[in-house]
Amino acid sequence: MAKQREIRDPIHGFIQRSELEEKIIDTKVFQRLRGIKQLAMANLVYPGAMHTRFGHSIGVMHVAGIMAKKLLPGDEDTIRTIRLSALLHDIGHGPFSHVSEDIVDKYYYKSKIKPKSKEKIHELITAEIIRKDSEIKKHISNTESDKIIGLLSGTRGESIEKSIISGPLDADKQDYLLRDSYFCGVKYGVFDPDRLVSTLSLYDDQQDTILAASQDGVYAIEQFVLAKYHMATQVYRHKIRLVTDAMIIRALELGIEVDKIEWLNNLYAFDGTEEYINNYLQWDDARLINALLYGADQATFAADIFRRLKNRELFKTVFRKSLREIESAEVRDFLANIKKENGFCKIVEEQIADYLSSQMSCKIEAKHVIVSTFSIKSVREQSRNDAGSIIILNNSGTPRYFEDESTLFRSIDERENDRCIEAYAPFKYIDDVDKRKKKACFNEDIQNILEASAKTFLSERRDKK
Repeated sequence: MAKQREIRDPIHGFIQRSELEEKIIDTKVFQRLRGIKQLAMANLVYPGAMHTRFGHSIGVMHVAGIMAKKLLPGDEDTIRTIRLSALLHDIGHGPFSHVSEDIVDKYYYKSKIKPKSKEKIHELITAEIIRKDSEIKKHISNTESDKIIGLLSGTRGESIEKSIISGPLDADKQDYLLRDSYFCGVKYGVFDPDRLVSTLSLYDDQQDTILAASQDGVYAIEQFVLAKYHMATQVYRHKIRLVTDAMIIRALELGIEVDKIEWLNNLYAFDGTEEYINNYLQWDDARLINALLYGADQATFAADIFRRLKNRELFKTVFRKSLREIESAEVRDFLANIKKENGFCKIVEEQIADYLSSQMSCKIEAKHVIVSTFSIKSVREQSRNDAGSIIILNNSGTPRYFEDESTLFRSIDERENDRCIEAYAPFKYIDDVDKRKKKACFNEDIQNILEASAKTFLSERRDKK
């Protein structure tokens, strides 16, 4: 009798793995994921959030396998490919997971490999690792590697296979909601995965076979979508989480652009070469932090910010405003997209630094002022993703969109999205009373700075045309 290969997981219980999956898990490239935390520095808010991409990837493999067996019973070759794809889907993540993706995308300029319109650089890195890593190649043939890469990129495979890997009800979301909720010590991400999967089925629309759910699954899907929405608002967009993410990104930008740290540039300037991938795979969260704090670069701007993070000397939110409160539609739309306006951000960050310095007895560096925007989609919009809406087969077998079939979601205004703009800086308050007074003043004054600068910027842009 073959030996049982089990992993005890706090979310799913015992997870079975095949001999091949065990070999993939034991590779150096997969073991590296133990050093990459799932939620970057969210542990500064939720102390238990120390979980990693390693456990998440195994959990996604497990959920994907359950979904595949339910939807594609007996198709062992396809189930195997789906499980391997799920296992390897995050293999290309760099230090701090999603947080540093902005940096990889920003400094991608030497690559000879051109991404497709929706393809992110970390997805290209994932494909390169699967295709070229010597240990993975020992266990997975080139043909199967191509299938896995195609399934992860959405360029190969049937729609039903791709929906398990990336779709509104995919295995990735099912695992990370439960896992992040558990390790953060909150209940926001809890839903009933067994009931959800049990209601899934196939629907043949004469052109394709797609993922659907029965009428009985509406309540389970409502619970799932609400879990996703609440995790977004209460955990992923937590005010301290937003600050720590912004500090990491600013530290890495300063390290590359101002400090001119060569090894940091080499880590994030993807060029598609084997040399780049080999170097990339040597880095995780701890190595990057230690290299900055204890190596030759400890006197740099980047090291200064990471030292603040390590000691939990975090920047404060000195301004926050919903863009719905901005009167001018032109200014509102401009501020919503300032991530694309690096020149504008630099100008207003200098102005805000001067303003805050006037409110204190010490100088605040413009490098330490961060203007950032974020959005939270309406709960109805979060019931789908780029792949489309969830299909519900009602009791007569007629396909309907989930948002139309659910009484709860049908009553929600699609337009109720919230876009916010914030500013962070190393500002200190005397006490809570001082904090309330200063923030009330800051909100009005910094909003005036942003609106006036935006109007000037837009006017100058029009004059140049």
